[in-house]
Amino acid sequence: MKRKIILGRYMEGDSWVHRLDPRAKMAAMPLFMVAVFMVDGYMGALALLLFTLAVIRGTGIPYRYFIRAMKPLMFLMLFILVFHLLYDAGGSKLLDAGAFKVYAGGLEKGIVSASRMALFIMLAAVLTFTTQPEQLAQGLGSLLKPLTCIGLPTDRLVLMLGIALRFIPTIFEEAERLWKAQQSRGLDLSSRPLREKARLIIALLVPVTTGAFRRAIGLADSMEARGYRLGAPRSRFRAFVWKRADTLFVGAFLLPVAAAALL
Repeated sequence: MKRKIILGRYMEGDSWVHRLDPRAKMAAMPLFMVAVFMVDGYMGALALLLFTLAVIRGTGIPYRYFIRAMKPLMFLMLFILVFHLLYDAGGSKLLDAGAFKVYAGGLEKGIVSASRMALFIMLAAVLTFTTQPEQLAQGLGSLLKPLTCIGLPTDRLVLMLGIALRFIPTIFEEAERLWKAQQSRGLDLSSRPLREKARLIIALLVPVTTGAFRRAIGLADSMEARGYRLGAPRSRFRAFVWKRADTLFVGAFLLPVAAAALL
């Protein structure tokens, strides 16, 4: 189970993307989102795909890992494409098979909408594959620090994010261990109907949820025993230093935004 869901995992590496400041990678995300939402055609989607592939190449991580990251949401992307094919009647008619009609406008919008989600997933994978969870939380806290002036509890948000990122692999490991324990007792889902499969999988969530609450209570007790207090001044083991490469990386993401605006 843990191997099937690969999005959100950190992969060791020494590429120039790995060495970037996490704040630069997180600052590039909203710029990329703006460019993706401004794209409304085949050429724009293709240009953003080539740009994303170039960034992926810079990570040194094989492309197959990014394809695996998209697999859990492949059904949703297919649904978006089919929805536009069935209900968007714009442009010229490409296919007329009785009640099923395909129009050029619906096909284009469906492909572009599905491509948007795929691009989001790939860039999110770049962020998580090349940045350790604690660095993500620390970088987000640094970016949100100015919001403390308006009373936003950024320290709580960063703490919640850091704990959640650390708990995700632990929860997957526990779910996988419970699943293997059930299989060792003779559980075989291959011959069971779909409804019974869903019922058994939902039943598996009960011990997983109980274990997650038990771990959370234990973590809270250990933090209180060590005198942890929110808002207290604390030092960091690894301090972030903004370099010229970080500025160039963020500036590179302004190019697709400008190109999408011109198109």
